[in-house]
Amino acid sequence: MGILSDTMVARGEHLSSVAMICVNAIGLVAGAVPRILPASREADIDAYLDGLDGLFVGGGQTNVHPSRYGQTVDEARDGPFDEFRDEVALHLIPRALARGIPALFVCRGIQELNVTFGGTLAKEPDGLPEDQRHGTPDADNEDARYRLRQKVRLRKGGGLQQVCGADAITVNSLHSFLIKDLAPGLIAEAVAEDGSIEAVSVAGAGAFALGTLFHPDYWASTDHASARILSAFGDAASLYAKTKGTA
Repeated sequence: MGILSDTMVARGEHLSSVAMICVNAIGLVAGAVPRILPASREADIDAYLDGLDGLFVGGGQTNVHPSRYGQTVDEARDGPFDEFRDEVALHLIPRALARGIPALFVCRGIQELNVTFGGTLAKEPDGLPEDQRHGTPDADNEDARYRLRQKVRLRKGGGLQQVCGADAITVNSLHSFLIKDLAPGLIAEAVAEDGSIEAVSVAGAGAFALGTLFHPDYWASTDHASARILSAFGDAASLYAKTKGTA
């Protein structure tokens, strides 16, 4: 199972990094072996995909650069950015989906998915009270930051509703960038109480292809809906591996 990395600079050296939240969710809940895909501009995308049975494009500490979806950048308000990851993600995602590789896109990942297919993003207004904002809540530990605090309604008969077995679920919310224009070919699978899109699926995808602005990876071991999402992703990857092996 491939996990796209972030890039970071430490003591002047460029490094690839992946949150252990992602690694643990893929290994312990999805039941797959994590394989880190460095976000390098020299990456051989097809070689990355040749060995994968699933692709996880998770969250990160940065935002998609607004120039990628035709917007003027405000460095102070919109950053920080990771343009190495932007470059790799926007090439990796369409090729993975074209091959029918099962894919899960979380937080930054769903933003990259939307931008890849021509959608746009918008940052929520500053100064919203915590119970109205989607951005990271004030907290003094990770469990509090990722707490389940926002109710989302699932599309009737949609893929996410079938996976979760519910009409609505309560999720965490740590994203200040929202989907503004939904890309052609994506279907809204979950909507927050304020009407913002919180999850999407890829229309006509040959396999599991789901994006969530919330983080099912964080509570995948304890929250029912989160576990169902990761398990469904893992099952799809296992099926893909078997199908690939008999092709």
